[in-house]
Amino acid sequence: MSVLPPPLTLVGKIHAKHGYDGRLSIECFATSNKVISKGNYLFVIIDGKGVPFCITDVNKTQELIKLKGIDTEEKAKALIGLSFGIPSSKKMSVIPQDNALIGFKITDETSGFQGTITQVETLPQGMMFTVVGEDKTNPVLIPLVETWITRIEDQDQHIIMSLPIGLVDLNKPDSDLFKLNLN
Repeated sequence: MSVLPPPLTLVGKIHAKHGYDGRLSIECFATSNKVISKGNYLFVIIDGKGVPFCITDVNKTQELIKLKGIDTEEKAKALIGLSFGIPSSKKMSVIPQDNALIGFKITDETSGFQGTITQVETLPQGMMFTVVGEDKTNPVLIPLVETWITRIEDQDQHIIMSLPIGLVDLNKPDSDLFKLNLN
């Protein structure tokens, strides 16, 4: 077990205090609404180091938060203007701009499929990757579902996923998924 702090991805900034009980007004740049939720930890950058604080309360718009140990107006004032982050290893901590994902490699731990993202579409139900593997004539469509992502290796531009069985085979013309069993 490592006692070193995890590498952080900066995802927001503390703008102001709100009220007298230590609530903070924040701006979060992460596109995932799971980053700012009760029970998660934010690492506030104090003197160049990430200091962990557990989120104890969040309003519906996720603009006001309460952190464990920050229970007075004075303590809240001390955090104004500071940035905060989350562990870089956290799944989908911050989703890069759509086009920034083009060229990332995807590996599916379930099927062993490997490919490269060639297109990213933002649909009403979420982002969809077009991924080209060995069979360049049959691209695979993979929806961006946070729970399917095992980890993201930003340095290597690699996303490791655990996709549902059969997803990468849906477009294959000889797939058993298209055969009807009429018995």
